[in-house]
Amino acid sequence: MNLQKFTNFDSNLYCDFTSSTAKAMAGKDILLCIFNSTGEKLLAISGQQGLTINRTSDSIEISSKDTQGGWKSKIAGMKEWSIDVDGVYTVGDESHTILSKAFNDSDLLCIKIINSKTKKGMFGGLVAITDYPLEAPYDDSMTYSLTLDGVGALIDLSNVELEPDTMPQGSSTLQPLTVVSVAGSGASGDTMIYVNPSKSGNNKYFYKMGVAPLTYPSYGEVISQTEWNGTSAISNATTGQQIMIIETDENKKALKVGVATITAKV
Repeated sequence: MNLQKFTNFDSNLYCDFTSSTAKAMAGKDILLCIFNSTGEKLLAISGQQGLTINRTSDSIEISSKDTQGGWKSKIAGMKEWSIDVDGVYTVGDESHTILSKAFNDSDLLCIKIINSKTKKGMFGGLVAITDYPLEAPYDDSMTYSLTLDGVGALIDLSNVELEPDTMPQGSSTLQPLTVVSVAGSGASGDTMIYVNPSKSGNNKYFYKMGVAPLTYPSYGEVISQTEWNGTSAISNATTGQQIMIIETDENKKALKVGVATITAKV
């Protein structure tokens, strides 16, 4: 008698891996990606925060005088889909370079939505960029929002055998940091920097300063800028310029980034 089948995970009394909760997906793992013009490279759009996949259908009324009970009757008509995405704008990032060129040239793009945790494609299709605004508030990071209108069908890749199932390199994007600069209390040119969320574990901070816009690193890029302990005043800062804080792992590979306008002691 095979007793194991009755005792695995204590008979699933409290660890039921077949439950719907255990199969739920975290939104942070779902990434919108684009292919380059040759289709040889898939890139996750940098700085992503929000992602919405819209699917709608026209409503066609088929009511007539003899419709039962006076209730309208309708059927589904033509279908359409679109994608809305927003996030922290990364100056010089390859994905945004491709997006800007496609927008300026009115070109279509091939997109793919992936689950970066399972390394599986979820949806794919052709899109046209119909909205691509950038926002640059004086007290926060520069952000973008993007509307992509579908051209033809949105293909559900969970029902398609893909070989290979192309993934973007790293399958991750830089996460945003909120950075605030206030005048330091020490020497002239000192600024105090506050970062949220604060770094964890053995992660490190690096910074660079200069005239806006500062060039963002790529996710996983090895950072060679000046290291910062996260608490000390930063010297030789110039009010009105920008400071970029980059959080890396212990191997100095970029994970998160944020930018603030400097306020330094006079």
